[in-house]
Amino acid sequence: MNYRRILCAAVIMGFSMSSVALDKNGKFAIKGIGNASCEKFVEVAGSDDPEKFLFAGWLNGYITAHNQHLKDNFDIISWENIETLGTYVRSHCAKNPTLSFFQATTQLLNEMYESRIVEFVGAENLASGKQALKTYRQVIQRVQKRLKDDGLYTGATDGVMTDSLQQAVNEFRVKNDLPSADYLDQRVLHALLRR
Repeated sequence: MNYRRILCAAVIMGFSMSSVALDKNGKFAIKGIGNASCEKFVEVAGSDDPEKFLFAGWLNGYITAHNQHLKDNFDIISWENIETLGTYVRSHCAKNPTLSFFQATTQLLNEMYESRIVEFVGAENLASGKQALKTYRQVIQRVQKRLKDDGLYTGATDGVMTDSLQQAVNEFRVKNDLPSADYLDQRVLHALLRR
């Protein structure tokens, strides 16, 4: 069995990657800052230390490897940006300081597997102006369904960002005391899709 299949099986089955055997001794090489402790990550993430960018770069590369090698997967991360992911890992690391950064990120990705984007079907613009923000249509469909369940949205669940959907998002913001913005930001997506 090659390493790609083992990696996929570990993520899909929710096992810690440290239990995956790639050599006859049951070990494999973890490269770079993935070997750092959770304790170190928590310390660096809460500071102005430029080393935190090494963690972010490593995490982006690790996600890309998952996206390349997982079957039935376009993006294992459905909507979270690197700052949001960093916050999730930091919280997990604070509770589990003896884990390595690698182990903590593997556990995080295992938890996110079910909400992954299986196939790219398009993306919608969420903001205009200098900062172009896009999100997958499947994510917008999830938002539409959630807002429908909350009784705030009555439109189609087609993954298209419309004025009526933006109005429902704004109502959700007010109802949940979230900061105002003219697009679906990370706070709103977290409140809608990760609660």
